[in-house]
Formats: sequence, structure tokens, C-alpha cells
Amino acid sequence: MLRRAGLLLLSGLSLSTLAHATVQQDPRVASLGTCRLSGGGTLANCRIGYRTFGRLSAARDNVVLIPTWLQGRSEDWIPLIGHRGYVDTTRFHVIIVDALGDGHSSSPSSLPEHGRAAFPELSIADMVTSQYRLLTEKLDIKHLHAVVGFSMGGMQAFEWAVRYPTFLDRAVPIAGSPRLGAFDHLLWTAHLQEIENGLRAGIPPDSIWAQLARLEALLIQTPAGVNRLTRDSVMAATSAQASIYRKAWALEDFAAQLKAIRQHDVSRAFGGDMARAAKAVRAQVLIVHSPDDHMVTSGPAVEFARMIRARALLIPSECGHIAIFCQQDTLAAAVRAFLQ
Repeated sequence: MLRRAGLLLLSGLSLSTLAHATVQQDPRVASLGTCRLSGGGTLANCRIGYRTFGRLSAARDNVVLIPTWLQGRSEDWIPLIGHRGYVDTTRFHVIIVDALGDGHSSSPSSLPEHGRAAFPELSIADMVTSQYRLLTEKLDIKHLHAVVGFSMGGMQAFEWAVRYPTFLDRAVPIAGSPRLGAFDHLLWTAHLQEIENGLRAGIPPDSIWAQLARLEALLIQTPAGVNRLTRDSVMAATSAQASIYRKAWALEDFAAQLKAIRQHDVSRAFGGDMARAAKAVRAQVLIVHSPDDHMVTSGPAVEFARMIRARALLIPSECGHIAIFCQQDTLAAAVRAFLQ
């Protein structure tokens, strides 16, 4: 949830991180053939974008996978890795994978505009399964040292720990959740309906993106965090954010990822029994969460941490959901220590 000059302005962060990300080359893309989805649909010519950093060890045992966040792409993680970042690329071989629906990997925008409605519904599990296939079928990676993810990437980290429990040694979900709470479901339903109703009514995309940017600005930080700014600066930031969205994203891609988030639940394969899902976990897990996060509320993650006896790092912050950026030095050091 951060590909965004507007969001950076709201959080008081430097625009240099965004500038760094935008100059990168396109990711590599692997073709997986047909991807069969958990909802029964299929993706023909299923394609997965990815980027790699750091040296792969001779034993191939130093791989860290980073899946992308909602409305994030692999280039957006680049400023967050490195010797002082969340994953030390001098020690680990990092693979940043573009989640299905993000425009680099298979997405509605890959199709002609008139055919996008036929794009099959995705799940977080589908994203993770496609990543597993990329690793095992295309990159000859048989085991992961860790999966590290933020927001929707954190949801994928939880899914990895449950779906492929012996494939990874560690998982670090940051501001993620094993399943949505009622507040989160309501939030993402509001976003999704803003898109679907707007497209159905023929509302210009600029207007839809403007409303989505305002919804995000309300919740991505705490009220206290937003109130540190003036009304004019907040409106200017949301306007800039909407412009970035319009240029960089198709509304249909955003909707596809929203649908995946809205149905996310790692216990789905266990008949909805979260205790059974927790028993499947074998990896060591560090759950990073904030009680001030109004975008992915932390209750389900805290409860899951108790079930699996995970380490938990509590981060109170006016930055709310984006504490990962506001408090990067502190949080990155904790994640690096856990990985090492």
C-alpha cells in the first residue's frame, strides 16, 4: 500500500525512495504455463515477474523471498533491502516476486480492455502457489531461509508458513494478517465497491482514483498522524497520490488484488479451523504489528502468534500501517537480527 508520492508526503518521508524505485529496469518474467486457481479458474500463459539481489550460496540455502504488497511492485522494495535494510543482500540471496494482479505478473491489465472482466478471481493462496512454482520449476530453489512481507505481502508470508510449512525456516509478516477481521473486511469492501460501482456507472477513472486516495489517507495513518499536517497539504498529497495511481495502475488490477485480500484466510484449507492451521506451521515466525494500524488490524495476527508461539514485535506509532517506513531503522535491525 505504498507506491505513492502522496503517501510519502503524508508520512513525512523523503520522495527520494520513490525516485530510486522508478529508475529500475523491468523485472524478469517467468512463464509457468497454466496456473490453476483455488477458486476453480485458470490463468493461461501464467507469468510471474521477479527481481534478484545478492549472491546465491553454493548450497543454495540463503534465499529470502519477498512478495509484494497491495498496489506494490517489485521495484518498490529495492530501497528497503541492503546492508542496513530489512534483508541484508550481502548475506542473503533475495528474490522479490511480483504478486499476481500487480501489472508485472499476470493481471487483468495483461488482457485487452474488453476482456478484463473475464480475469478469474485470485486468492492470496494463488499468489503463493505461483511463487512456489517459480522457485521450484524455474529457479531450482528447493528451500527458503525466509519469507519476509509487508501488508498484503505479510498475508502471503502467513500463507507460506501454513501452505508450505517445511519449505521455509523463517517467516516475517509485517503489518499482515492470517485472515481479515471484520473492520478490515469492511474497509476493503468499501474500496472494491468504489471501483466496481464507479466503472459500472461510467465515472471517469480520475474521479475513482481520487476517492480511493482519500479513503487511504483516512486510514493508512492514525488521526493524530494526519492531523500533524494542514488540511491543504493533506488535500495536495491525496491529489498527487491519485495522479500517480491513474498513471501507474489499472483499476481492474487493484480490484483483483482487493478481492484476493477480502477472502484471505489461512485456515480455509482446514475447514476454517485456525487452530489446525496453526499446527501446520513449522517455521520460526516473527510477527511485526502495530495496535495503531487501522488498515490491517492486528488482532488476528496477535492471536495467531499466541497459537504458534511466535515472536511478536509490537510497534505503537502514529504512522499506523506504514510504521515500516517511518521507523525503518529500528524495525529493519530487528528483522535482520531475526533472519541471522
